[in-house]
Parts: sequence; structure tokens; C-alpha cells
Amino acid sequence: MGRTVRAVVAVALMFLIVVILSKRLPAPAANGQARRCEIPAEPPRPLHLDRFADRAHLRAEAATESWAIAYADVSPLRQQGAGPYADVRDQCMAMLFVRISQSHAIDVGTVREYAQQRDIIFDAVVLLVFAFAYVVIAYQLVGAVTRRFSGDERFALVAAVNIVSVMTVFVAVLVGDSWSIGAEVLRVGNGHLSYRTERLPWRQYRPAIIATALGVFWLVAAVRVKTERVQAAERRGHVRH
Repeated sequence: MGRTVRAVVAVALMFLIVVILSKRLPAPAANGQARRCEIPAEPPRPLHLDRFADRAHLRAEAATESWAIAYADVSPLRQQGAGPYADVRDQCMAMLFVRISQSHAIDVGTVREYAQQRDIIFDAVVLLVFAFAYVVIAYQLVGAVTRRFSGDERFALVAAVNIVSVMTVFVAVLVGDSWSIGAEVLRVGNGHLSYRTERLPWRQYRPAIIATALGVFWLVAAVRVKTERVQAAERRGHVRH
């Protein structure tokens, strides 16, 4: 069981790495002094948003709003307060979006709309890999709890599982937040996420994620407790024979 779990975890992590690399966006200049309010040049061509590939291309280009955030973060105007900082960020972002719209013959408003959209495939993989790790850990934790109590200590077992579930979900929410932010930083190649952090599914759907995590833990607990009882019954049967 241990080797199988480790093997599946390794495969899941490799899959996540492949997805991140395939979805990774161009990163702004690492040197703050070299940052400019510009994006990599590409041959102009019209985009047809009825095509999946063109929609994905526009979504990826619009995500370079993070470049405007990174540019504003190293701007001298940042030292003058939140107002001047927001102004230089918004001005740079407007300039980038105009260039994208001109390059692809698309309205600037459409570019801004796509900048707020998430890459569903990337987000799904990030959440699924974390969910798999969560299930594995929950299974192991419940196993440790069930071994602590005998078969006739049902009330104590249920109470312990409930307490452990709440603690596990609390930790999972904190770890999952860092997990999703780290994956997004790798995707955009830029640690300056700013308000873009609030667009992450982990932030947008946190109550639903908490409720789901609790439900999954209790489901895993039910499966593990039943499995332990069946195995205990089988062991007793072998002893009798």
C-alpha cells in the first residue's frame, strides 16, 4: 500500500509539473531595473474567438496584466503611495491591452474581459493533485485514529474523527492557499500577483472547498473504519481456525 501510494503521488506530481510547464507564460525581466511596460513582440494576426486555441491564446496574453503589476512594483512612484502606484499600474496595463487588441484586431474591452478569466485546465489539475494528496493524508490519519480505539469505543472514535477532521481541514485550507498561489507564480513566472490572487479558485470558492473537504474526510473515515473492521473480523476468523 505504501509503495503504491508513493508511486501514484509521484505520477500526480509529474503530471502537475508537465501541465505547469505547458501552461507557463512568458515572465517579465527578473532585474527590476530592466523592466519595461511592454510584452514580447509577435507577428500580428486576427484571433477568432469561436476557436478554442484562439481563446486560450488571448487569455494567456491578457494574463500579462501581471507584467503591469510587476512594472508598477519597481516604479519610483510606488514610494509616493497607493494612489500613484495604482495609476502607473493601470496606465501600463491599459497600454499593454491596447497593444494586444491592435495586434489581434480585438476590442480592448474583450481583452480586459479575458484578463479576468482563469485557465480551467490548469486550475483543475492544481486542485485535483491537491485533492489526491488530501485524500491520502486523510486516509492515513483516520487509520491512526482507529488503531487508537477498540471496537467498543464507538463514541470516542466518532468524537476523535470529528476533531481530527476539523483540524485537518483547517491546515488544508492554509496549505492549499499557498499551494495554489505557488502554482500560479510558476505559471505566470512572476511573484507579483497582487489582486490577481483573489481570482484563484481557492480564494473564490473557499466556503465550498471547506465544506467539500469536510465531507471528503468523513467519507474517507467511513471507508477506512469499515475496512479496519472487516480486516479485524478476518483476522479473528483466521485465529479461530
